[in-house]
Amino acid sequence: MENILFKKSYQLNSYKEVKFDDLWNDKGIFTTIRVLGKPYRYILLKQHLKNLNKSLKKIKIYKSIGLNVFKSITSNLLNNKYKYDHLLRIAVSSNLLSLSLRIRPKPKKNFMGYIVDYKRPNFKLKNLNYQKILNYIRSINTKYEEIILTKKNFILEGCTTNLLLVKNKNLYMPKEGFYPGVTLKFFQQHLKGRIIKKDINIKELGNYDEIILVGSGKGVVSLYKIEKLKWKRKQDFFFKKMLNIYSKYLNSIKYETN
Repeated sequence: MENILFKKSYQLNSYKEVKFDDLWNDKGIFTTIRVLGKPYRYILLKQHLKNLNKSLKKIKIYKSIGLNVFKSITSNLLNNKYKYDHLLRIAVSSNLLSLSLRIRPKPKKNFMGYIVDYKRPNFKLKNLNYQKILNYIRSINTKYEEIILTKKNFILEGCTTNLLLVKNKNLYMPKEGFYPGVTLKFFQQHLKGRIIKKDINIKELGNYDEIILVGSGKGVVSLYKIEKLKWKRKQDFFFKKMLNIYSKYLNSIKYETN
């Protein structure tokens, strides 16, 4: 089978192709978009580009990646002959735009969580200063494991996900200290008024029935166990509800309207 993966870099001003640079540890912003199906669709593309461009302004890179420019470049890289379930990373620095496509690791059942004491610097932006997170990610199998970031024993986020927790049929998320990803925002919109913001201490996790991971790569995943804390899933009611919402959305997207 033909290799459909790619790594490409372009000058930001002219979009002329240059030697690939992943841009990790440069001053810049990135986002990761799921590409799905045949013909291919971009999942939550407009929201990803909106977040990307807003963040670029915050770090004083006054160049936005518009929908037409994005589609013009990627239309030459993707092919409707193939069925996709891939992750497209877009990274932007002061002078380069880099795109890379990789296979999406499909989450397995019995997903495990591991707690670390780390809070991302400048967590409000998806910035390219990401080395420590990359090291964490490389230390696990992302098909069935996630690193959960905490600070002073309070839950923040996963390395590649946001966390939603269920207690007494109520849905909770951390108050602060994390990057609110596009998939989390999707569920905040679809579950209006259902998600309560709360400081969540790891010592209280035994009171929670479910922990749900959401993100562009993982979609919606039910955490099975955090062995270090002796926490284990008690039910999966909210997970099934959220997975149903997300699956309906994925099936509703048309190629033309991405």
